[in-house]
Amino acid sequence: MNTPSHGGGDMAEESKPDMPRQEKDQASRLAAWENRTNMLAVVLMAAATLGSSWSAYQSSLWNGVQIFRLTDAAAFSRAANEKRLTANQLRTVEASLFVEFARDMYEGKKDLSSFLLKRMRPELRDAIQAWLATQPMTNPRAPSTPFEMPQYKSKMDGEARELDTRSEAFYAEAQTANRTSDTYTMISVIYTSALFLSGLVSGFDHKLTRRLLLALSLIMLLMALFIMVRQPITHPG
Repeated sequence: MNTPSHGGGDMAEESKPDMPRQEKDQASRLAAWENRTNMLAVVLMAAATLGSSWSAYQSSLWNGVQIFRLTDAAAFSRAANEKRLTANQLRTVEASLFVEFARDMYEGKKDLSSFLLKRMRPELRDAIQAWLATQPMTNPRAPSTPFEMPQYKSKMDGEARELDTRSEAFYAEAQTANRTSDTYTMISVIYTSALFLSGLVSGFDHKLTRRLLLALSLIMLLMALFIMVRQPITHPG
């Protein structure tokens, strides 16, 4: 009369094979997700490596530009100082000649004063003649010396000013090259940081940690790229 009922036990036994299958599917999905994140991390690492290498290369080139521009600036500055020194020496000689000329004129030695006047530089000779025309002996408003006359010009002073201008221009270019080199160095550091973060992804199994590392790496990569594309590019030589 006692009839054993096996219906519930059969259903429990039929559901048991589904558990390993679900675990296997879950493990398969997790492995696929890890593969995708690992692949994304590899792509970020490759991009960061290329960006860091390019930035370091440009930083080195701009540093060379800076050195050459500083060398040019120093050379032009040195040449300007030489011109200025020569101009000052020339003024000293011409001042002595003018003193002798004025003394001879005062003493009535017209032949000697004419001799000195003819052998002066044209600029000084024109300045003295214009100065004499102002009647400096009787005119209190006349310039005290011919060196204050507009006719008195020194060619070397103009050349010195031109050389100073070129020296300042090269120095400004050197400063710009220095800032560009420093910026590329900073970009290289950002790329290296992105490379480091993406390299940590494969060491973690937690999804949130992987997502966070990938997001930070991508943000730093995009930030470095945004700064880099706005920088000038130079070439060897």
